[in-house]
Amino acid sequence: MLRPGEEYLSTNWLEYFHADHRAAQLAGVRRTLLAKGRNIPRTSFFAVLNVGAAEERCRQELNLEIRFVVLGEWRDPSHAGILGLPEGAEETARVLAQSVSPAEVYPAGGQS
Repeated sequence: MLRPGEEYLSTNWLEYFHADHRAAQLAGVRRTLLAKGRNIPRTSFFAVLNVGAAEERCRQELNLEIRFVVLGEWRDPSHAGILGLPEGAEETARVLAQSVSPAEVYPAGGQS
């Protein structure tokens, strides 16, 4: 969920890492976050969303148009954002969470 004053929900674009395997893509995200000084607790997880499916689900269930935009940063070219989310909207968070396949949830605190 967005915090007050946030314009978008930060995420990462996995395809930036040009890897054929999900593990390699997630390792790229993990390395990038650590290089930015982020803490990745061993108990945290990465959830992988299908952009089209998430956008469609928000449109159908909430009449909400969201967009995934690659923002890129000097230290994080894979940085992306989910735009169009209402601030503090628990229902939107629920719909996005339900868009994630259980097979696409991975431990975040693993080795890079």
